[in-house]
Amino acid sequence: MSVTIDSKKDVTVEREDQEKINKFSRLNMKCTELIEDKKQMQQDLDALEDAELAIEEAFGEDGTLKVFMGEIMFDCYEDEAEIHHMRMMEEKKEKMDEVQDQIDDVEKEMKTLKAELYAKFGKAINLEKE
Repeated sequence: MSVTIDSKKDVTVEREDQEKINKFSRLNMKCTELIEDKKQMQQDLDALEDAELAIEEAFGEDGTLKVFMGEIMFDCYEDEAEIHHMRMMEEKKEKMDEVQDQIDDVEKEMKTLKAELYAKFGKAINLEKE
């Protein structure tokens, strides 16, 4: 397989190079998925923050809140609701941090591969996002 450059000089793509290109492509797809996951988590976290205000407003005089889970309605006390809410927010933030760490690792590996491939192929290869 040859890749043609503007100067009409052919560059041979060896098996090792093709494996690096394929790996870069897989990492790029994984990075895109992780970024989308993180965006969704941020939206979920924003919804949890909005729910905090709704929880505070919805408590009755007796300090309870009616909660629906599926087809069941039960009373939930303010302290329990706040503790559960805080736990959910902390878990979501921890998951977001984990995803960000994964994104950082993938981007670091992509940067290394990109440098190697551009060093060999120059302008004959395009690894930039569109």
